[in-house]
Amino acid sequence: MSEIIPFPKLKQKLCSDIKNAIHQQQYEVAYDRFMDYEQHFEMSEELALMKCHVLWELKSYLELREEAHILLEQGYEPQDELMIFYVRSLYALGQYQSVVTVIEEILDNVNAHQTRMVLLPIKDQAQKMLDDRREEMHIQLQQFTELSAGQQTELMLNMMDDSAYYFVDTIVYLLTDKQLKTSVQTLMLEYLRFARYNQNVQLELYGQKVDVVPEQLTGFESSHFAEVIMPEVIAKLEETYPSLVQEAHHHLNAHNIAVYPIDITQLADDQTWMDSYFAYFEEMMGLASTTSKQDSIIEFIKLLNT
Repeated sequence: MSEIIPFPKLKQKLCSDIKNAIHQQQYEVAYDRFMDYEQHFEMSEELALMKCHVLWELKSYLELREEAHILLEQGYEPQDELMIFYVRSLYALGQYQSVVTVIEEILDNVNAHQTRMVLLPIKDQAQKMLDDRREEMHIQLQQFTELSAGQQTELMLNMMDDSAYYFVDTIVYLLTDKQLKTSVQTLMLEYLRFARYNQNVQLELYGQKVDVVPEQLTGFESSHFAEVIMPEVIAKLEETYPSLVQEAHHHLNAHNIAVYPIDITQLADDQTWMDSYFAYFEEMMGLASTTSKQDSIIEFIKLLNT
């Protein structure tokens, strides 16, 4: 038989090893034993809770968040304790808005006094962190044009993470600043899209005048560039220049953000974009172009690197 049958006493031994490692606070050892256990057996509710404890002690907050969420979705018990691990992992990851939102959503269904007394202080702490961060956001927005592009990017991402959608008028005003990097403008448009801003916004990108209503945008992750052009270019590169694919992914992802929300179909048809990108990557490698290209599109592509 090709199927591997675990040694009959393996389950018992692994359970014993896990418990001993936890008792001795050897959490990395316990984690490794959990990995061995899950290769062969389904997790019991007791072990699932113990694994969450180990992940917490290892400060593996991202994995703990995913693990606790999956266990909750699958109906593992005790739900209250798993929810506490989930909320604590969110807090440890700095996802304070999610902490507040989750606790507010579940609190009416939590009957245990002890659980409520764990969750409520975490919610209060998260709200305090949000209030402090929002005050810092207010200060940074006042100094926005003096911030580096990296700081501007971080601020926009934090504002979206915290659902801080009460700075809409400020962002609309700042969006037209010609000194901003296009990647920052893209994040601003995403912010306005999430904020459901339904007024027309005018800006200029790479010499192209753009009029958009942010609420009506699809988001750069679902753009025509991302869903049509990128896959075809990557597929062709995989066939001809596979060693370039990773670098091409990096370039194309950056360009997808940079060109958003320009309607690229107004500049050229899809095939012209694909051929021109292929020629662009060949030029990067110092090779002669093996496909047709449009010089104006090649120049536009190069502009996206600035």
